[in-house]
Amino acid sequence: MDNIFIHQIFYDELSRKSLDPQFIPLDNTNGPSDWFEFYPIMDYLKKTKLKENSWYGFLSPKFTQKTGIPASEVINIISRFADQANVAIFSPAWDQLAYFRNPFEQGEFAHPGLLEISQKFVDEASLKIDLAKLVTHSSTAVFSNFIIAKPEYWTQWLKIACQFYKYSTGNGLGETSYLDAKNKMGPMKTFIQERLSSLVLAQGNFNTLALDFGQSAPIFDQLFDNDPRTRKMLQTCDLLKERFATTQDISYLNMYIKIRKEINFKQPHPKENYFLHL
Repeated sequence: MDNIFIHQIFYDELSRKSLDPQFIPLDNTNGPSDWFEFYPIMDYLKKTKLKENSWYGFLSPKFTQKTGIPASEVINIISRFADQANVAIFSPAWDQLAYFRNPFEQGEFAHPGLLEISQKFVDEASLKIDLAKLVTHSSTAVFSNFIIAKPEYWTQWLKIACQFYKYSTGNGLGETSYLDAKNKMGPMKTFIQERLSSLVLAQGNFNTLALDFGQSAPIFDQLFDNDPRTRKMLQTCDLLKERFATTQDISYLNMYIKIRKEINFKQPHPKENYFLHL
């Protein structure tokens, strides 16, 4: 279709060779390496006038590796549901999106200090979001910038992205370790920027299409038991969070918290005071 522009970013010759030929290559060989996908997305949006009612995406070279979804399937899904939504989410780590209250709580667990830094930015940007109380679900939360959307979404994303770029340039945000590689360090800003999409979606102005990864996608067995019971409880957590976000009925949130506590979480738990005490 002539209204779908899904780009895949490469940083060098090796990553260029890994691109799916049905995506549009986006060259970041001369961009700042410490921003990963964030900088080329921001740079593209600043320089390009987006076409009305068209879809745009900016994916990493590891998109298919992380999601198991080839470009042909992505394009087919967007084509089929183009008139029913203006945002499509293909986020990996469905189980963590279901278990944690929101991606920032998950980020605090994986990268200690992320929540406080993110909240300071949110306050400075006047976004009026309390990240400790924000409740997201599979249709409003994203990892790795695996999101494809129409211009109205990217306009809001760019505004927040520019604010964050300025904020991080003026404030040393430091480095953090990786959840699955404790001796590997990376800039804290890169882990915050991939959660900006969830701030945009928290504004509640979008019709979102999200694949149901909970049916068959892998469970991260470093955190959870990989069994049918755990899968069902994680799926239930996601559904309860969605019902709470839709209705603001506190009973859904109470039930989510109750079921979450029954899930065997294998790592030291994030600080409980990040939860809304009921």
